[in-house]
Amino acid sequence: MNEPLDRPGFRPNVVPIEEYRGDYGRTPTAPAAIAAPIATVESEAGLIGCIMQAPHVFPLVQHLVAAEHFFEEAHRAIWQVMGDLVAAGDTPNGIKVKAALGATNLAFDLGGQNVLSYLGRLVVMACTPISAPEYARTIQQYWQLRELAAVTNKAADGSGFVPGPHLERVYARVDQIRASFVDRKVMSVTADQAGDELIADITADLQGHGRVVPHTRVAAFDKEIGGGPQPSTLITVAARTAMGKSIFGVEQASAIGRQGHVAIYHSLEMTRKQIQARRTSSWLFDRGTRLAYEQIMRRRGLSQSEADHVAEAVYEMRGEHFHIEDGGGRTIGDIAAASDRLANSYARKGVPLGMVVIDHAHIVRPSRAYNREDEGLKEVADGALSLAKHLDVPVLLLAQCNRNTEGKSVEDRRPSLADIRGAGAFEENSDAVAFLYRPAYYIERSGKYREQNPEALAEHAGCRHLLEIIIDKNRIGRANHIVRAWIDPALNAIRNLQSGA
Repeated sequence: MNEPLDRPGFRPNVVPIEEYRGDYGRTPTAPAAIAAPIATVESEAGLIGCIMQAPHVFPLVQHLVAAEHFFEEAHRAIWQVMGDLVAAGDTPNGIKVKAALGATNLAFDLGGQNVLSYLGRLVVMACTPISAPEYARTIQQYWQLRELAAVTNKAADGSGFVPGPHLERVYARVDQIRASFVDRKVMSVTADQAGDELIADITADLQGHGRVVPHTRVAAFDKEIGGGPQPSTLITVAARTAMGKSIFGVEQASAIGRQGHVAIYHSLEMTRKQIQARRTSSWLFDRGTRLAYEQIMRRRGLSQSEADHVAEAVYEMRGEHFHIEDGGGRTIGDIAAASDRLANSYARKGVPLGMVVIDHAHIVRPSRAYNREDEGLKEVADGALSLAKHLDVPVLLLAQCNRNTEGKSVEDRRPSLADIRGAGAFEENSDAVAFLYRPAYYIERSGKYREQNPEALAEHAGCRHLLEIIIDKNRIGRANHIVRAWIDPALNAIRNLQSGA
């Protein structure tokens, strides 16, 4: 590729990098007013150098950072060239980048050095490939800080404004900036490159050093969704009230947290104490102690020995990576921003993110007023899928079914896609959609059961611990399939059917 790409070259107002902060040993010459920008030029330079030195890293960071996120205009131009090369099916190494820029741009003066010599310096100071995603996130986060500073500056620059409307504009822009954490940018690769990645993953798996996919508490469910919750996928699990949505979410997240990964549980209804009581009850059940979580939560509900069991369980669970985000009234942008922050925090400790759980979709607050409820739910579904792609982990989105199931025949009140409020958005965005159904729930509420009818009692005894996980949509495996598991709602326990007690 000898001709420059069809894109703008370096403009005359590109300021020499050294004039910002005197980077790389030079004395700063810029005015004090711009001597300390909200930027990390070193991260920008290190990332670009890394890509030129190790171009195979570009697909790992392409979805995290775009040209507009770079502070230094020269870096923006170079990053744009790299993106153009990849989009054209080429490799963004140093030689190709120089050829794509062309002689005129390579000779552009950056203040005592031209672009050609500067590219050489970037390669020398390149970051290691393993650090590239962290560099990319840092660049994006600094961009967001600059955008936040810009949107709030009007309140401090002395110019007039009307507070109410101005606040609305500020909050709207803040939501946009936060949402940029999860914007799904297109990763452009050829079919050959995608094939190479597929073979590499299969080979690594066969050799025993592929990416570890944590499992849930239900082996049959894992089998149907590819061996466990897959990275970058959105799994929607829906049910009517009391069918076990929160039980399912807490159990699956707890299982992930016990396998060396961190699970982030966004609870918009339950308090952190309620979640921990549920986890404790399930943990004790595995060790032979039946203690309902509502009893743990009840004031003066425990004897001294039972309280000792709870204390032991809480102590033993301290090493598990289970992070609770407790609080309602949050937007999907709030949830995404918190997840990204926590994922980076745990990554610095060497703990990979394993799953994000959102409990539940229908009480996530829309970022603005919509004319119809389904428009707000589409925002939630879109954001949850983008979050899965952005963090490259499974997102488990719990959802509420409407009351249509109550009007179905007694023989079959199993829910389907049409029973989810805002069904279209969840069906469109989810890689898998599953429904939870407990036949015992409806038997317990029948007149015959309440009258102690022998047939009703026998029927209830036969299914009191049965949980059906109805997989309606499944991009990875079989759809229209039912997985059966063992459940005890009082203990917040879900197990493989054959291992329940």
